[in-house]
Amino acid sequence: MTGGNVRTFGAFGTFGTFGAFHTGRAQGFTLIELLIAVAVFAVVAVTVYTRSGDTLVQLQVLEQRTMASWIAQNELALARIRQVANPEPVAIGSASRRVLMGGRDWTVSVDVTGTSHAWLRRVEVAVTPADVRDAGAYTVVGFIGRY
Repeated sequence: MTGGNVRTFGAFGTFGTFGAFHTGRAQGFTLIELLIAVAVFAVVAVTVYTRSGDTLVQLQVLEQRTMASWIAQNELALARIRQVANPEPVAIGSASRRVLMGGRDWTVSVDVTGTSHAWLRRVEVAVTPADVRDAGAYTVVGFIGRY
């Protein structure tokens, strides 16, 4: 042991008071190493930020499609329920109305067309957000018969 609290450890350096290994050279990162680390961090941060924005857009689209799907299925079920009480086949034609669901206004278009069978009708329900122009419609097609 040499003087004080420092012990010699071979030809490579010494152990300090708390056991940390010291070489003759100063410890720490060089400026180039720090710049590279900051650049890598910036690239990762921008990528994560961009992807999180994409995720929010996808979430909104999925929410809109889900709500439109529920509305279209509800309209088709209502048409089938109305048919149970009606002795005549569903009237051929088109109708459109507004529906409030999920805190948003939706436009529902119902198009009833005939088929080769007198008692069977093809019902197409298209749902679009009322406040969004050029939005793609969610469409459900079903068939309603006499029974």
